Amino acid sequence: MVTQSEYWNGNAGKQWASLANNQDTLLGKLGEATMDAAEVSIGQSVLDIGCGSGGSTFEISRRIGSDGTVWGVDISKPMLDIAIARLTSHGIGNVKLSEADVTTFDFENYSFDTAFSRFGVMFFEDPVASFSSIANSLKSNGRLAFCCWRSLSKNEWFELPLNVGLKYCNQDNKVDPMDVAGHSYTPGPMAFKDRDLIDTILTDSGFSAISIKDHKSTLVVGSTPTIAANNLISIGPLSRLILNYDDQIKALIQTELEQELMQHVTSEGVKLKSNIWIVTARKN
Repeated sequence: MVTQSEYWNGNAGKQWASLANNQDTLLGKLGEATMDAAEVSIGQSVLDIGCGSGGSTFEISRRIGSDGTVWGVDISKPMLDIAIARLTSHGIGNVKLSEADVTTFDFENYSFDTAFSRFGVMFFEDPVASFSSIANSLKSNGRLAFCCWRSLSKNEWFELPLNVGLKYCNQDNKVDPMDVAGHSYTPGPMAFKDRDLIDTILTDSGFSAISIKDHKSTLVVGSTPTIAANNLISIGPLSRLILNYDDQIKALIQTELEQELMQHVTSEGVKLKSNIWIVTARKN
């Protein structure tokens, strides 16, 4: 079994790092909606969990101003290298970036106003341990806010490409598509699709005043079907499904996926539906 650290520091992490700008364009608005729910504002200290290539961290930096501080942490060195290069290029003074696992990091000397994550918490191998550690990083009554994907059937931008991929993969049981889609609790994109599961985990981790709100949107997954197919093959459940398959299979999937995406072309690009939970809570 590949650990999350191995996965995000291997080819997958490098692939995500290479698509940093695409990721920020694709997911930026969803992260901003979560920041709004968290009431991230001037002067706050914020922990950005699973900061990746830094897109969310730099938006938080803008919101908190020079009197605030934001610390972005991630276990993926390839993505952090992109974030650090961006930070150096822009000379932003209120940002710190570190390769760290929030589950095991000692937060005894930290006291953040807010802990935030844009699609980073679904990959915890032990979610109660991870969220308990996050709670320890917060000051009394500090706020937690994160966004996570709802079920596969509610996220067209996951379901459509995954269904195409399943036509060509899994005949030899290389992967369990239920795990890829996150239908059981294994770390993955849809591990927190269930509202009750989120509530239980956060309660067990020392949080209260838990709010779990539905948020629907439409994502522009690419400017053309070809670009959209490239993006969808590189990230999300489909990328995990095809990880161990050869280039010939991937090419067949790419071709059929482009054809499917032709039906979703708009004046703004290729658009597919998405559905997330925006979750907020307070440290007990």
